[in-house]
Amino acid sequence: MTINDRIKYIRKEKGMSQKQLSEHLGLTQGGVSYLEQPSSAVSDQTIKTLCIVFGVREDWLRDGTGEIFQEEETFSLDQFVQEHGGTELELKILKTYFELDPAIRRAVLDHFRNAFGKTAEQQKNSPSTEQLEEEYKKSVLDGASTTAATASNTTSDTVDAVNE
Repeated sequence: MTINDRIKYIRKEKGMSQKQLSEHLGLTQGGVSYLEQPSSAVSDQTIKTLCIVFGVREDWLRDGTGEIFQEEETFSLDQFVQEHGGTELELKILKTYFELDPAIRRAVLDHFRNAFGKTAEQQKNSPSTEQLEEEYKKSVLDGASTTAATASNTTSDTVDAVNE
């Protein structure tokens, strides 16, 4: 099988007409027809484009050796965690996270975006936990004082009304 036959094979494997292949390669339909003719010269640029666009291995296209298509890279979370010194618990946490309902994952992400998304200036100007606790205590005490005053006034008003 020549390089020209291999180009034709790829085109047919992809279920394309010469016109469709020409559009992918930036050639005319006649240019693709020429490439598929025995002993026609195929430029390095055309070879590289075919390989990139269709995931064809250059060795196979040029020489007919090896596998036709490049293997897609795979990602192993287990291997990634292991390579980065992760523990089994960390791996389980990651896997469990991705098993969560997408709505729950969005809520978790929003929480962390809000927590970590603040700029240094915003964090500097944000009240501390102690300040927030102090404000809360003050509001509770003020609320209690207001309630006590209101109850006292209500009692006085009731006694005055009865005495009249």
